[in-house]
Amino acid sequence: METTNTDPVLPWTPPSGRSAQLQPAGKSWDVVRVPRHIGEQALELLGDDVGAVIENPFDGVLCWLIAPGVAAAWDMSALPSIQVWGATAYIEVPSIDCRRGPGVRWRVPPRDRHLTDPAPLFAALKIAASAALGPRKGAAR
Repeated sequence: METTNTDPVLPWTPPSGRSAQLQPAGKSWDVVRVPRHIGEQALELLGDDVGAVIENPFDGVLCWLIAPGVAAAWDMSALPSIQVWGATAYIEVPSIDCRRGPGVRWRVPPRDRHLTDPAPLFAALKIAASAALGPRKGAAR
């Protein structure tokens, strides 16, 4: 599976201040939106091999940031309830210090990197989705 992208990734810094901001996907990152019941296990499986993760309690999702375009080769039939949002989407990004409270927040704050390596993320999502949803019809066993 090819997970590289030849387009340059634009530099990015999370918002500062007290409130979240709508920011465009597809430039510095794409967003992998995962239902919480799948995302929790994927987060455990990834351990320290994770970049920043946004938690949106209103939508019940965890959002990983990955390099733009790298998920284009993913077979999403193995991930039926997971979405990848790119250049046509905007997401709510919490301020750098927002780690708790009722709104959108960092589940894993940006540290030395904000992007998650897509290969381990895809593998963890497949395992977590299979565990949560059961095997998919027509999927390799």
